[in-house]
Amino acid sequence: MNKGESLVWRCIIFVISVAILLTGCPSNQEGKQQSLKAFDFSLKTIEGEEIQLKSYQGKKIVHLVFWATWCPSCLMEIPKLKNLYHAAENKPYEVLSIDVGLNDSIERVKQTQARYQLPYKIIFDGTGEVSKRYGIIGVPTHIIINKEGMIIDRFNQLPENPKTYLAQVFSQ
Repeated sequence: MNKGESLVWRCIIFVISVAILLTGCPSNQEGKQQSLKAFDFSLKTIEGEEIQLKSYQGKKIVHLVFWATWCPSCLMEIPKLKNLYHAAENKPYEVLSIDVGLNDSIERVKQTQARYQLPYKIIFDGTGEVSKRYGIIGVPTHIIINKEGMIIDRFNQLPENPKTYLAQVFSQ
């Protein structure tokens, strides 16, 4: 391989790498995970409210969505997540949106919240500890926790129809 061909291949690999980075990196850990206990955590929302995961146990299904303001796939999911949030308003279902904190600031998250009019609770994982404990390697990542505190689902993209999805979650 000559120098010119080598440079072309390096450019191709670079472009593919950037494309993957900009479109999100899905986790290979999608799917049902009924045997895993959710890790408890205590973090603050961007408004300063203390959120402790175990406080929802026995009361609500919890939908954790790990995201970042710099993630195009995360921003494209916002309309579907808002639809899901509104479809679940009268159900024991809580959406907790966790900014992974990597290269983000609370101020930037607040700007994103205002710009997109995000109605659900937004938590800032400034140290990345919660993201690490949940094995988040790509965003967006959604984790569904049942009322007993067990992880029942994990996926990277929300379904199109929130009512059908909620019916499935509540039938488990």
